[in-house]
Amino acid sequence: MEELLPYYERELSFLRRYSRDFAERYPKIAARLALSGEHCEDPHVERMIESFALLGARINKKLDDDYPEFTEALLEVLYPHYLRPFPSCSIAQFTPASPGQQTEPVVIDRGTELKSRPIRGVQCRFRTAYDVTLAPIRISEARYTPVALAPSATVLPSNATGVISITFESLAAQLDLGALKLPTLRAHLHGEQSFVAALTDCLFVNVLGAYVEPERNGRWTALRKLPIAHAGFDEDDALIDYPAKSHPAYRLLTEYFAFPDKFDFVDFDLAAIARASGRCQRATLHLVLQDVRSDSHVARLLELLTASHFRLFCTPIVNLFRQHGEPIRITHRAVSYPVIAEARRAFAYEVYSIDSVKLVRQQAHEESVIEFRPFYSLHHGESARIGHYWFARRNDWVAQKSPGYETEISIVDIDFEPTSPQTDTLSLDLTCTNRDLPAMLAFGLEGGDLFQEGGAQTSGISLLRRPTQSVRFERGRAAHWRLVSHLALNHVSLVAHGLAPLKEMLTLYDLRRTAVSMRQIDGLAGVEQRGAVQWLPGKPFATFVRGIEIRLTIDEEHFVGASLASFVRVLDSFFGLYVHLNSFVQLVVVSKRTGEEIIRCKPRTGESILA
Repeated sequence: MEELLPYYERELSFLRRYSRDFAERYPKIAARLALSGEHCEDPHVERMIESFALLGARINKKLDDDYPEFTEALLEVLYPHYLRPFPSCSIAQFTPASPGQQTEPVVIDRGTELKSRPIRGVQCRFRTAYDVTLAPIRISEARYTPVALAPSATVLPSNATGVISITFESLAAQLDLGALKLPTLRAHLHGEQSFVAALTDCLFVNVLGAYVEPERNGRWTALRKLPIAHAGFDEDDALIDYPAKSHPAYRLLTEYFAFPDKFDFVDFDLAAIARASGRCQRATLHLVLQDVRSDSHVARLLELLTASHFRLFCTPIVNLFRQHGEPIRITHRAVSYPVIAEARRAFAYEVYSIDSVKLVRQQAHEESVIEFRPFYSLHHGESARIGHYWFARRNDWVAQKSPGYETEISIVDIDFEPTSPQTDTLSLDLTCTNRDLPAMLAFGLEGGDLFQEGGAQTSGISLLRRPTQSVRFERGRAAHWRLVSHLALNHVSLVAHGLAPLKEMLTLYDLRRTAVSMRQIDGLAGVEQRGAVQWLPGKPFATFVRGIEIRLTIDEEHFVGASLASFVRVLDSFFGLYVHLNSFVQLVVVSKRTGEEIIRCKPRTGESILA
């Protein structure tokens, strides 16, 4: 309603100003309406003028919004998440019940529901984004050495400047690391934001080589391949529901700007570490670094590194859950009906999506169930479902005044017969959020912050950070049209016209508008593309592949306190998902200050890396 007020005041001012001109030009007619100057002595005429001002204000606002009904219908079909809130998120850590007695890994599947302690009489419900594998293992020690030192039998590269050492230890006395049946161990990089950013960049940009030392015996075995990988970028790691018809590249951008902590995870190749160390209870992974001077700010931060900065058995969680909506009695006396998740505490729930709509029709001697399809969809050609559709809208004004009642549903029912006595009830399956209630949760409480039904394998579930507030894409002022217009872009059209289109697109996805994210976008100093050729081994024969190299120039000063590795990996995945058939894209990041390459990503086609 606050957005409508300026339009109303402008319309009212216009009517009063022209009422004065009208009274001066036609005094006899104005006298009948009791018009004198800009005011009217007749209260009924005054109310009529105000009413017309309100009607004109609504029309003008809709024109300025570029007819949102059309863009919302288009986005609902192709990219429905643009119309929905991005829910509250956090990081949860599971504590195994008895790790010393555990003999094999236990997997807590992605999508497992967790509940919080009651707040305002409501338990907030979350679901996990990653699979969590509980195993009898721990990271017993982690340290950073600012000087590249190794046993005399091990020769380190000449440009080595430091070492990060991480010790893995089996907690099962009868099982060595290789017998744990745990090929990959995922850890969350936990700590203050600038420290985590420095650690992330060192792990995924500055690592020169990897060595394994069993039982601290002083013998380092070199690994051919780095046993670490940046986690969180696969389709199976998605935070939010994303339909198959929507391009997954945009999901990564949305998640990165809305909840960057999701990408503060590292996968350790425990199988490779166990093979190199042999049969042992404890093995230390030494990661040799380059380009990290001992007197640098990054080195001073890494000196604080301990095992507590690598948290095992963690996963991002998102405040999304299934809910059966309140039944809706269809009286056919209203155009739309409010969709309510729970009538007793409607304020605590927001409809994220309507997943299923069924009409239960009770007649004199029978009961029938009719499934309704979305009105804006691709199912109109199905002859068996013609004439049964639903359409939902969100009323922002109602959301402010009566939270929980803002979503309204309308139906199209070709079988409705007004002369036939019948009772129609809508049954809805919903996906909901708890609005901003999760942001009010306390964390770090004794006994755990979250609870899992039937979770006998865990002794507690803790929140590692306060849940975020939910956010939305901008609405009004052609915001939806800007979203629609960029959906037809590919990486060629983004980079061929300079930096402005790329920055504009990233700004669209920067939902939180934090100082860190805005500095990252401003830190992009230039972009260009050039042709490239790569040798692709394969069967029955190898071949050359033509593709595009994208050179992105950045100002490192804008990434102080934020991870450059995570930002570049998101852009790399984004550009890779736009590759044409039989082609590839390679992202190269260049320093604005020195002109040297900082990161050269591997050639990528879709989600695959070229061999």
